[in-house]
Amino acid sequence: MITTLDVETTFQRDASRRSDPTPFHHDNYLVSVQYNTCSDNTPKFVWFNHDEKVPDAKMSHSQVQSVLDETKLLIGHNIKFDLVWLWESGFKYSNRVYDTMIGEYLLLRGQKWGVSLEESCKRRKVALKKTDLIDDYLAKGMGFNKMPPEVVEEYGCADILSTSELYDSQLELFKQSANSGMAKQLRLMNSFLYILAIIERNGIKINSDELLRVKRDYQIEKKQLESKMEEIMYEVMGDTRVNFASPEQLSQMIYSRKVTDKRKWAEVFNIGLNDKGKPLYRPKMSTAVFVNNVKTLTTRVHKTTAQHCKSCKGIGNYQKMKKDGKPYKRLTKCSVCMGRGYTLDALPKIGGLTMNPRDIFDVSANGFATDKSTILRLLTVARHKQNKNAETFLECVTRLNAVDVYLNSFVGGIERNTRLNGVLHPKYNQCVTRTTRLSSSDPNFQNQPRGNTFPVRAVVISRFEGGKILQADYSQLEFRVAAQLCGDANMRKDILDGSDVHRYTASIIYNKREEDVTKDERTSAKAHTFKPLYGGVTGSPNETAYYKAFVDKYPKLGEWHENIQTEAISTGIVALYTGQQFAFPDTRRLGSGVASNAPAIKNYPVQGLAGGCIMPLALIKLQSEINRKKLRSLVINTVHDSVVVDVFPGEEDIVADVAYKSMTGVTDLFEHMYNVKWTIPLEVDIEIGDDWLNMKEKHISRLT
Repeated sequence: MITTLDVETTFQRDASRRSDPTPFHHDNYLVSVQYNTCSDNTPKFVWFNHDEKVPDAKMSHSQVQSVLDETKLLIGHNIKFDLVWLWESGFKYSNRVYDTMIGEYLLLRGQKWGVSLEESCKRRKVALKKTDLIDDYLAKGMGFNKMPPEVVEEYGCADILSTSELYDSQLELFKQSANSGMAKQLRLMNSFLYILAIIERNGIKINSDELLRVKRDYQIEKKQLESKMEEIMYEVMGDTRVNFASPEQLSQMIYSRKVTDKRKWAEVFNIGLNDKGKPLYRPKMSTAVFVNNVKTLTTRVHKTTAQHCKSCKGIGNYQKMKKDGKPYKRLTKCSVCMGRGYTLDALPKIGGLTMNPRDIFDVSANGFATDKSTILRLLTVARHKQNKNAETFLECVTRLNAVDVYLNSFVGGIERNTRLNGVLHPKYNQCVTRTTRLSSSDPNFQNQPRGNTFPVRAVVISRFEGGKILQADYSQLEFRVAAQLCGDANMRKDILDGSDVHRYTASIIYNKREEDVTKDERTSAKAHTFKPLYGGVTGSPNETAYYKAFVDKYPKLGEWHENIQTEAISTGIVALYTGQQFAFPDTRRLGSGVASNAPAIKNYPVQGLAGGCIMPLALIKLQSEINRKKLRSLVINTVHDSVVVDVFPGEEDIVADVAYKSMTGVTDLFEHMYNVKWTIPLEVDIEIGDDWLNMKEKHISRLT
């Protein structure tokens, strides 16, 4: 039997008014379950909790469970949410699932259009979900348990009908020849969804004391960085105060230039959005013309000295007088000093860090770019020119941005979302990235720094007394996937010989022998290793030399890049033999010979196969083996190319063995599923420890 199902629940709001509808909040509970079946397309509505109703909970549970017992395929939009709620509410279901959100996501082929039920229904011209029924109640902060029962029933039944009709529409679309190749990827992602639901429900045990210590350390470091930046600001800017949070002011300090006419600036450099909401193409401009435009449209920033404002006499504000001589009640800022109490006089010396913009792509709406990649490039230049103030300041900016992310997204995210029992339940999202790679939220564990030195990892501990945390991490997965896709013999040879491509990269970047490369240098070099996979050819002289050596060493990679660019230009699609498809409808050949979307065209297939195929298959196989062996250990997280397991005492060796064999043996599943020979061996590193940070390598030779 095929069943379409949806649940309505209560939800709580935190201090920032953020809604939390998960079953892990201690004050949340199930309000209703609505469903229909293929044999009876009439929606059924079952109450569990409502302020105006007193349903028979036992009878309601029995009614829904009987339907689940007969169901072979459970359909829903974002069905993982409903599945976890069912499990947490005492229901049992272990058969197949189909998520219409995943179906819509695949049909969009990586284009960033909405995949909500409302947007999906509108796109497929099916019955729209009646959100207008509850909008006013939600705006008032009213939950489903307090809304009029008849409104909740009408809304819930309409939701079911919309989802059911959307499913039928998607089935017809996947039968079309243009979409039929994605059927296997659809099945894989829905199977993976079930595993992710298990991982979300398992959750991660958090050491609150360690979290507080990490938070204090980052706060101290933040103050130290800000103090150092202010020290340099005084030295290079005089009495001009710079708001480091303002891209415009930061730009003026870094580049020592201020835009004089923003309207003209935007016209000359084509700044803005087109009618599709995309950034306008920057005009072609020689270096000489660019430099001249910068000189014409900007003025130099000078060091300043402060003078007390004669108008307000250093007070910073004054009272305007009415015609009758009486003062206004409200104090008004002095028009001379704007409330500062002083005026700034320019000194002859040029202020700021005197960095130079590189080209037109360094231009922003209010001046020049201050994004992460630009700051890192400028840092390289500052080191090369031995500009110590600029080097120190830009290092502080880079680190401060990172510390802010760590405090707000990671430490703050863990604090906000950890439950009363000390367990964190991050959400794993399959339909956010354009490559089918996972993302996560509440908090975002996917974007943590690469490597195993991130202090926040220390807060993840075992929930079992005497338990351990185990991490199984693919070694050089994206490099191996690229080798599989392009078929380069030299890449395959280096992998089989056990060459460490990241250490080789670091040796060139840092101008060292491979044996002298440190662990931190190897970790930082990983980003450079991946750039040639995606067509990166710019950077410092050492980086550029490395990119050229990389392409020369692996010629088939360049050929494959050219082939998929040609495919994207001619068809607007890049397709993998797994069925994954990525749309590039506006791709054209640029004057340089590369495709307009070249980095994404080269990136998506590698990340799509690694994150959208290999990792899902690995986790499916791992969870299957844990179930088969009836182990008590729990898979609790997946980040990048790794899996994290909370290991029950005494199961360390067997879990390590299962993880290693499941992840390295995933190629057998791949060949069976796609009928494609996998020629590149996969390697997995196993580490284990008392927490996720302090871990030691688990040697494969010692596994049982």
